[in-house]
Amino acid sequence: TLPDSAGDAYWFEIQAYEWSKVGFPKVLDTYPGWMESFFISYIIAIFYSIVDRSVVLAQSLSLLFGTLSVLITFRIAQKIWGTPTAIKIGWFAALFPSLILYSVLIMREVYVTFFLLIALNYVVDWTRTRSLKSFFLVILNFMIGMIFHGGVIVGLIVFLGFFSLKHIKGLIRKIFN
Repeated sequence: TLPDSAGDAYWFEIQAYEWSKVGFPKVLDTYPGWMESFFISYIIAIFYSIVDRSVVLAQSLSLLFGTLSVLITFRIAQKIWGTPTAIKIGWFAALFPSLILYSVLIMREVYVTFFLLIALNYVVDWTRTRSLKSFFLVILNFMIGMIFHGGVIVGLIVFLGFFSLKHIKGLIRKIFN
Protein backbone atom coordinates (compact mmCIF):
# COMPACT_ATOMS: atom_id res chain seq x y z
CA THR A 1 0.00 0.00 0.00
CA LEU A 2 1.09 3.54 -0.67
CA PRO A 3 1.32 6.28 1.96
CA ASP A 4 -2.04 8.06 2.45
CA SER A 5 -3.91 5.28 0.62
CA ALA A 6 -5.70 4.10 3.76
CA GLY A 7 -7.13 7.48 4.84
CA ASP A 8 -9.12 9.82 2.64
CA ALA A 9 -8.36 7.86 -0.53
CA TYR A 10 -10.07 4.80 0.93
CA TRP A 11 -13.16 6.75 1.98
CA PHE A 12 -13.45 8.60 -1.32
CA GLU A 13 -13.46 5.27 -3.16
CA ILE A 14 -15.93 3.63 -0.76
CA GLN A 15 -18.31 6.59 -1.08
CA ALA A 16 -18.06 6.42 -4.88
CA TYR A 17 -18.91 2.72 -4.80
CA GLU A 18 -21.90 3.30 -2.50
CA TRP A 19 -23.30 6.04 -4.73
CA SER A 20 -22.73 3.99 -7.90
CA LYS A 21 -24.93 1.14 -6.67
CA VAL A 22 -28.09 3.03 -7.67
CA GLY A 23 -27.21 2.81 -11.38
CA PHE A 24 -26.35 5.35 -14.01
CA PRO A 25 -29.29 7.69 -14.34
CA LYS A 26 -29.95 7.82 -10.60
CA VAL A 27 -26.30 8.34 -9.65
CA LEU A 28 -26.59 11.89 -10.99
CA ASP A 29 -29.00 12.64 -8.12
CA THR A 30 -26.27 11.91 -5.54
CA TYR A 31 -24.51 15.24 -6.25
CA PRO A 32 -22.87 16.17 -2.93
CA GLY A 33 -23.13 19.92 -3.36
CA TRP A 34 -20.92 22.85 -4.19
CA MET A 35 -17.37 22.71 -2.76
CA GLU A 36 -17.88 19.44 -0.90
CA SER A 37 -14.84 17.25 -0.34
CA PHE A 38 -16.69 14.24 -1.78
CA PHE A 39 -17.07 15.73 -5.26
CA ILE A 40 -14.29 13.43 -6.45
CA SER A 41 -16.37 10.50 -5.20
CA TYR A 42 -19.29 11.79 -7.23
CA ILE A 43 -17.26 11.83 -10.45
CA ILE A 44 -15.89 8.35 -9.80
CA ALA A 45 -19.39 7.10 -8.92
CA ILE A 46 -20.59 8.17 -12.35
CA PHE A 47 -17.84 6.10 -13.97
CA TYR A 48 -18.51 3.17 -11.63
CA SER A 49 -22.22 3.23 -12.44
CA ILE A 50 -21.43 2.92 -16.15
CA VAL A 51 -18.60 0.35 -16.14
CA ASP A 52 -18.79 -1.26 -12.67
CA ARG A 53 -16.42 -0.82 -9.74
CA SER A 54 -12.77 -0.58 -10.67
CA VAL A 55 -10.27 0.98 -8.32
CA VAL A 56 -7.73 0.94 -11.14
CA LEU A 57 -10.11 3.08 -13.24
CA ALA A 58 -10.35 5.65 -10.45
CA GLN A 59 -6.59 5.64 -10.01
CA SER A 60 -6.11 5.96 -13.76
CA LEU A 61 -8.36 9.02 -13.81
CA SER A 62 -6.16 10.60 -11.15
CA LEU A 63 -3.06 9.55 -13.07
CA LEU A 64 -4.41 11.19 -16.21
CA PHE A 65 -4.86 14.50 -14.39
CA GLY A 66 -1.40 14.17 -12.84
CA THR A 67 0.18 13.61 -16.24
CA LEU A 68 -1.74 16.53 -17.71
CA SER A 69 -0.46 18.66 -14.82
CA VAL A 70 3.10 17.94 -15.92
CA LEU A 71 2.18 18.96 -19.46
CA ILE A 72 0.53 22.20 -18.29
CA THR A 73 3.57 22.97 -16.12
CA PHE A 74 5.75 22.56 -19.20
CA ARG A 75 3.47 24.84 -21.25
CA ILE A 76 3.47 27.58 -18.61
CA ALA A 77 7.25 27.47 -18.32
CA GLN A 78 7.58 27.49 -22.09
CA LYS A 79 5.47 30.65 -22.33
CA ILE A 80 7.50 32.40 -19.65
CA TRP A 81 11.10 31.18 -20.14
CA GLY A 82 11.27 29.29 -23.44
CA THR A 83 11.61 25.63 -24.40
CA PRO A 84 15.05 24.72 -22.94
CA THR A 85 14.06 25.83 -19.45
CA ALA A 86 10.56 24.38 -19.87
CA ILE A 87 12.00 20.93 -20.55
CA LYS A 88 13.93 21.04 -17.27
CA ILE A 89 10.87 22.25 -15.37
CA GLY A 90 8.75 19.55 -17.02
CA TRP A 91 11.17 16.87 -15.87
CA PHE A 92 11.23 18.37 -12.39
CA ALA A 93 7.42 18.29 -12.25
CA ALA A 94 7.30 14.75 -13.65
CA LEU A 95 9.71 13.49 -10.99
CA PHE A 96 8.31 15.51 -8.09
CA PRO A 97 7.51 12.93 -5.37
CA SER A 98 4.25 14.47 -4.11
CA LEU A 99 2.80 14.78 -7.60
CA ILE A 100 3.76 11.19 -8.35
CA LEU A 101 2.20 9.89 -5.14
CA TYR A 102 -1.05 11.84 -5.35
CA SER A 103 -1.41 11.02 -9.04
CA VAL A 104 -2.01 7.37 -8.19
CA LEU A 105 -4.25 7.89 -5.18
CA ILE A 106 -7.96 8.57 -5.29
CA MET A 107 -7.64 12.00 -3.74
CA ARG A 108 -8.70 15.47 -4.80
CA GLU A 109 -5.24 17.07 -4.62
CA VAL A 110 -4.25 16.16 -8.17
CA TYR A 111 -7.49 17.65 -9.51
CA VAL A 112 -7.01 20.85 -7.52
CA THR A 113 -3.44 21.10 -8.80
CA PHE A 114 -4.56 20.54 -12.38
CA PHE A 115 -7.20 23.27 -12.35
CA LEU A 116 -4.88 25.68 -10.55
CA LEU A 117 -2.26 25.11 -13.24
CA ILE A 118 -4.83 25.62 -16.00
CA ALA A 119 -5.90 28.87 -14.32
CA LEU A 120 -2.27 29.98 -14.05
CA ASN A 121 -1.76 29.14 -17.71
CA TYR A 122 -4.55 31.55 -18.59
CA VAL A 123 -3.20 34.13 -16.12
CA VAL A 124 0.02 34.11 -18.15
CA ASP A 125 -2.02 34.51 -21.34
CA TRP A 126 -4.07 37.31 -19.81
CA THR A 127 -1.01 39.25 -18.64
CA ARG A 128 0.37 39.14 -22.18
CA THR A 129 -2.76 39.77 -24.25
CA ARG A 130 -5.35 41.23 -21.84
CA SER A 131 -7.93 39.20 -23.75
CA LEU A 132 -11.40 38.80 -22.34
CA LYS A 133 -11.34 35.09 -23.23
CA SER A 134 -8.28 34.49 -21.03
CA PHE A 135 -9.84 36.50 -18.20
CA PHE A 136 -13.00 34.37 -18.18
CA LEU A 137 -11.02 31.13 -18.52
CA VAL A 138 -8.98 32.11 -15.45
CA ILE A 139 -12.18 32.63 -13.45
CA LEU A 140 -13.76 29.43 -14.81
CA ASN A 141 -10.79 27.26 -13.89
CA PHE A 142 -10.51 28.75 -10.41
CA MET A 143 -14.22 28.02 -9.93
CA ILE A 144 -13.83 24.43 -11.13
CA GLY A 145 -10.90 24.07 -8.73
CA MET A 146 -13.14 25.40 -5.94
CA ILE A 147 -15.54 22.51 -6.57
CA PHE A 148 -12.79 20.15 -5.47
CA HIS A 149 -11.41 22.32 -2.65
CA GLY A 150 -12.91 25.55 -1.35
CA GLY A 151 -9.49 27.02 -0.54
CA VAL A 152 -8.91 27.69 -4.25
CA ILE A 153 -11.06 30.79 -3.75
CA VAL A 154 -7.93 32.49 -2.39
CA GLY A 155 -6.34 32.27 -5.84
CA LEU A 156 -9.44 33.73 -7.44
CA ILE A 157 -9.53 36.59 -4.94
CA VAL A 158 -5.84 37.36 -5.53
CA PHE A 159 -6.34 37.35 -9.30
CA LEU A 160 -9.41 39.59 -9.11
CA GLY A 161 -7.55 41.91 -6.71
CA PHE A 162 -4.63 42.14 -9.14
CA PHE A 163 -7.07 42.76 -12.00
CA SER A 164 -8.86 45.49 -10.01
CA LEU A 165 -5.62 47.22 -9.03
CA LYS A 166 -4.46 47.24 -12.65
CA HIS A 167 -7.66 48.93 -13.76
CA ILE A 168 -7.79 51.38 -10.85
CA LYS A 169 -4.17 52.34 -11.51
CA GLY A 170 -4.97 52.96 -15.19
CA LEU A 171 -8.06 54.98 -14.27
CA ILE A 172 -6.08 57.15 -11.86
CA ARG A 173 -3.48 57.81 -14.58
CA LYS A 174 -6.22 58.91 -16.97
CA ILE A 175 -7.73 61.23 -14.37
CA PHE A 176 -4.42 62.95 -13.62
CA ASN A 177 -3.48 63.24 -17.30
